[in-house]
This record gives sequence, C-alpha cells and structure tokens, in this order.
Amino acid sequence: MRVLVLTLDLGIPGCRSLKARRSVLARLKASLRKDLNLSVSEVPPRDIHDRARLGVAAVVDNRAQGDAQYERIHAILARDPRVLLIAEEKEYW
Repeated sequence: MRVLVLTLDLGIPGCRSLKARRSVLARLKASLRKDLNLSVSEVPPRDIHDRARLGVAAVVDNRAQGDAQYERIHAILARDPRVLLIAEEKEYW
C-alpha cells in the first residue's frame, strides 16, 4: 500500500477577493473529494487573492493506481476554467 501526496499550486485569474477565492476552492475541493474520494486541504499561503496551494492525498494499492488517480486529478483541474495549474509536487510514501 502506498500514499500519493500532491501539492498543487494554482492560479485563480480574475479573483479579486478572498471570498471569491474561497468559493472557487470550495467547489474544486468538493469535486476532488466527491469524484475521487481524496483528502484535500488548503495549505499556506492563504492570503493571496489570485493564488492557492492545495495538499491532496490518496491511499493506493500500487504506483500504477496512483498514477491513474493523478491523471484523474489533472482531468478535474482541466475541466475547471477558473483555475490554472502553475506548479505541482508529487510524492509516494
């Protein structure tokens, strides 16, 4: 058994307030949780209007299953026009 851990740095273009940012992130986190059954949390820094960082974790049986989950995460991000993936870090434990 392995744990896939992702850190996603996201851009939220046109976001002018923390309230709007929270709204965008709440929908994205809910989608990742509901569709893929992932653990998702916002991690610092949290005070920049047009940027966000999410920590994502999934327990998988093997690396191939983790890579498939990784691709599904990217598909969900690509479906949401309000967010841009700026950088990411992927680890297996």
